Amino acid sequence: MANAQVLRNAVVQIQTALGSAKTITGITKASPAVVTATHDYNVGDYVLIYDVGGMTQVNDRVYRVSAVSTTVSFTLESIDSSGYTTYTSGGTAKKITFGASFDNITQLDIPDATPDEIDVTSIHDDERQIEFGHAAAQKGSFSCIADPLATAVVEVGTADRAQERRAFLVTLASGYKALFNAYCSGGTGFSGGVGAAGTGQISLSLRTKAQWFSS
Repeated sequence: MANAQVLRNAVVQIQTALGSAKTITGITKASPAVVTATHDYNVGDYVLIYDVGGMTQVNDRVYRVSAVSTTVSFTLESIDSSGYTTYTSGGTAKKITFGASFDNITQLDIPDATPDEIDVTSIHDDERQIEFGHAAAQKGSFSCIADPLATAVVEVGTADRAQERRAFLVTLASGYKALFNAYCSGGTGFSGGVGAAGTGQISLSLRTKAQWFSS
């Protein structure tokens, strides 16, 4: 039987602050990836990594810490960097604070992105041949009961004006968690009519696919 994920008692949180910068001096090509940096992180912390040289695949993404080695390195949970380009220099990590929760979302949509289709048909084929290319940018949205002054909605507006991404953490009743970093916009619009609650919409453009955890 499928392990159905029911959107009931779900919690959706948005990043409201970032901790002090920790300078990265190395990242392994391994599964899971291990980051060398002097830090004060604990298992279960969420971090943003950016400005890494060489291993650019890790940049502007958010991660959960699954292990720490005293204060000199930490492990990125379920991240396989063995196929990434080699780390060369630089990089910064900052701990994420999820300081606001939405209480007005009525619909959560983060569908899979459709990849580009590359036509590789030759004159020798008797039917068209298609290969997948780059995955399209993954987009999503929250449909909301309109509340433009809610703390989480205000944070969306702050991020939008600054043209900055925000980390989001979705926790389902089952304990499943989805973690992603996204540009976000909206939440202050208003649509409604007689006898109905006003509604709004928040748009998302994800940096990469959401990462899922079972707990």
